[in-house]
Amino acid sequence: MGEVKDGDEVFLSSVMISIGENDNKRSGPWYTLQGIKKAEGWAHEDDLDDYFDVRAIYHSAKYPVKHVYVKEGKQNPKNSLKEEDVDDFKLGQDIRFLINGGNDTFKDKNNKEYTIVKSYLLPMRPPSTPKFEQLLGSKSLFERNFTVDLGGTYIVSVWKEKCDGKGGEGCGSQGEGSGDCTYSIGPPRQVAAPKTEYMDPGATGVIQADNSANDRHFDAVRAIPTSENLYANAWGMNYLFQHTFGNMQGEVRYVCKVNVTYPTKWEEKQPDITGPDGQPEPQDPIEHTGTLKKTYNFELTPRQYAYWQINQLEVYEIDQAEMRNYALPGGKVTLYPDGYDPPAVDLNDSTDVEDHVYPKETGTISFTPEEIDGGEREPTAADVDDTEALKAIAESQTGDADVQNDYLSFNGKTIMDDAQVSKSGPTPSQIPAPERIGDRVLYEGRQFISSILLNKANTISTGTIYYSLLPENVNGSSDKEYPINGINTVTVHTPVVNYSSVTDDQAHNQKTIPNEQRAAFILERPFTVTIPTSGQHLNEWAYPGYGNRDYAKYYRTKQVLFPFDVYNENRTQFIPKSTWIDIPVDQLDTTFYLPVWVDEGDYQVYFRNIAENAPYDYTNQGEPNANLNLIHHIATDEKPVEVIGRLYDFEITDIADYNWESVFRTRPGSPELRGISYWIGQKKIDGDPRGNKDTFTLSIRPGSNPLTGYKNIAIKTGYHFKFDFKTKGNMFGKLDGIRITPKFYFVGKKGGTPQEVDLYYKTNNRQFVKIGSNDDQVKRYVILNDRLRNVPTEELKDTASYKYDKYNILSQLGNPTKPQYEKLYFDKLTKQKTPVGGYSLLLFPEQLRTFIGPKTEIPPSVDVQRANVAIQKWYGEYSLPANPYVVTLSTNIAEYGRTHGGLDDKSPIFLRDGYIVVNFNIESIQEGKLNDPHLQYIKAPMMNKWKENQWQMEGFQSTVRDSFGNQFELKQGDVVFYHADKSSRDDFSSQVPH
Repeated sequence: MGEVKDGDEVFLSSVMISIGENDNKRSGPWYTLQGIKKAEGWAHEDDLDDYFDVRAIYHSAKYPVKHVYVKEGKQNPKNSLKEEDVDDFKLGQDIRFLINGGNDTFKDKNNKEYTIVKSYLLPMRPPSTPKFEQLLGSKSLFERNFTVDLGGTYIVSVWKEKCDGKGGEGCGSQGEGSGDCTYSIGPPRQVAAPKTEYMDPGATGVIQADNSANDRHFDAVRAIPTSENLYANAWGMNYLFQHTFGNMQGEVRYVCKVNVTYPTKWEEKQPDITGPDGQPEPQDPIEHTGTLKKTYNFELTPRQYAYWQINQLEVYEIDQAEMRNYALPGGKVTLYPDGYDPPAVDLNDSTDVEDHVYPKETGTISFTPEEIDGGEREPTAADVDDTEALKAIAESQTGDADVQNDYLSFNGKTIMDDAQVSKSGPTPSQIPAPERIGDRVLYEGRQFISSILLNKANTISTGTIYYSLLPENVNGSSDKEYPINGINTVTVHTPVVNYSSVTDDQAHNQKTIPNEQRAAFILERPFTVTIPTSGQHLNEWAYPGYGNRDYAKYYRTKQVLFPFDVYNENRTQFIPKSTWIDIPVDQLDTTFYLPVWVDEGDYQVYFRNIAENAPYDYTNQGEPNANLNLIHHIATDEKPVEVIGRLYDFEITDIADYNWESVFRTRPGSPELRGISYWIGQKKIDGDPRGNKDTFTLSIRPGSNPLTGYKNIAIKTGYHFKFDFKTKGNMFGKLDGIRITPKFYFVGKKGGTPQEVDLYYKTNNRQFVKIGSNDDQVKRYVILNDRLRNVPTEELKDTASYKYDKYNILSQLGNPTKPQYEKLYFDKLTKQKTPVGGYSLLLFPEQLRTFIGPKTEIPPSVDVQRANVAIQKWYGEYSLPANPYVVTLSTNIAEYGRTHGGLDDKSPIFLRDGYIVVNFNIESIQEGKLNDPHLQYIKAPMMNKWKENQWQMEGFQSTVRDSFGNQFELKQGDVVFYHADKSSRDDFSSQVPH
């Protein structure tokens, strides 16, 4: 009935077949009204409407729903543990039922306790296929929501017996097996009385890695390190003998039978069911358990027996052995027997086979089989064969037959006469062939390989085993000694690896084009080297004990060499360049500090890890990454690095505007400074607090002036501001310099985000000159030793000293003495105007640079003058024209004048009610390479990758407020605000050049 439910509207139709002559079917069957109408040429086909698509209301009968409890593996609902009548329901009626009240255990009528496994629905009318199965853990395992099937529905809950701790069914099945063997004595056969001897010990030996002492497996033949242990083990026969006996021999046969019961398990695959979304939903298989019985019949290896008559007898016992090899302590080791039973001999005589042979009982053969997993089918006997395992048990339980001869004992067991012994006796039966001694009879472990032994391949081993003649001999000779053959060679190979690394200080790398193939080492910053003792050595599959692991145990030391000077992390120890530095073996990371006087450039950092057994002449001992070739005792590595300088500490130190004079100077007109500077932010070069107040940070804007009554002022156009900044590194050459590229922005007095603008100014010859155009020809100059710049005398003296010594300029100046040059430099050269460019571009040459590097506590090997010039200070100044004209970027003012009847100072195209923001992009230039700038203050790709360039690192704030609370958005590089509507020409007296 599909999804039809009680009360649904249905349509009833007939099924028609067209029958011809002789009751033969002509066509059909037809299931639809249209099909039947076309089946024949009906006279009145519309009459057929009464028999097809007849509308009716379906009234469902009620069908039963029952809940049955079934046992796992026996899930026929008619053989249930328990059955409950739920109720009768119509088709389509919603049914909600809670299995077992939601409890996951129940007891049957015999008080056995069960736990639930799963539940599902099963139609009562065939075909009965389980559906909507819910497993343990599902929310719907107990709560079942459904509609009744046509004919009725079983709610099936599957249960398994709970383990009672007494081995019941619910605890899982256990297998067992038992049996025994019966023996039969074969008839003896008489043999002649030959001379029998066993005088070849077949001595062999091994010198191998002592795994128990080493806590690791090595193969000493392939390689073993020093500081590991070897063992020496020799084997030979446990005794030697020769005699002449009359021989009687036979055998005992054993026939065995064992019955085994196996526990079994398998899974019954379940068909997919239709899920809530109408799609097939896989179901877990039903798990089954059971047992399987199998009987095994087999024979044991026959047990030999023999007895003899003695004519001549010599028996030898082991005395000791000696083994020799390069890797052993002192080159040799003596092995004394341990746990060794020497042979014992006693004599007499007797006869009769029934009295001579006493077979050993095998006893009960007990066997616990493993469970057989049949997968998706029940296992069969063909799935298992434990014959060899059962036979091995029986063999191990069945000893050699005791024999009784006339009388002779060997090794404490009676062989003849009234004494029973195992297998054979010395007289009148044959002494049994000797056996090879066990692994630890002639054995000595913990043979330490000295750390002074060099690596050496395939060292030769030799040895000797010694036997002593027993006093119970007949016509015996003397003691014997034999070589120990086949002793393996030993290869000593002490491993070290070197997979070192260095830190890459990308977060402080200001290079314009960083070299990502080299790690960045930054002057006057720490860096760390990592020298692990772990890594890949020889392949472990071929060289056990090696592979990829930690080899610290075998290191004498770790070393690193820098081709430049370094300090230790705390700067308490100076380490000159090209010094091999010892690093503690157990120390992974070591931090160093890079002195400022190290030259910028590319270097290789070298590492070597030295094996404990390395010769102290390290020449030609290195091998990259690992000493795979044992002629090497050192693993090396090297890492490419680049030493890089810095560009930092930009500060504004003076503003020529009278409104700012008292901010910087102790009194009007005085050159004495108050020590006030405006820094980028409140942080130093590496982000540490600088200590300045927020007021004294860039950009200088309304609110930056701390004087009473001056809170709302910026700088009037035409006034310059003085600034300086520092560099570290190789910026002390004659062609080294700084490039500053200004940009201009305009922002209203109420704040906001500045917009980029163009600036124009007037000259005597031209009305409007655009800054940065070809007509912009105004030249700017800076005097280093200006009265109001206050360059310290010591800086000037140090700078003059270096230039005198290094710049090769004396001939141009008449070859003055050093004091004469220093005076000339201070009094004249530094007070000359130095061209620096114009409004749109500034290039600061070496004439505006001083040297401020360290001069004290310099190590003796370091050139003090080189250390002093390693840090440079650059001085500059900048101003806007006294009366600039501000227009939106790329505005064509000529076109504007043409279309608006001319252009004058009051034209509305000019922006006045706000501020001009001056923005600097600062770059360092080495060796005059203007097309290849060295360092970037702002546009350093690697620093920006780390989300903080140098401008930001020094505390730049992108959002600031003026004294009225107006918010301004700044760009990196913004240095000062100029009034767009106030000029130096407005003051009573101007000191600007325009």
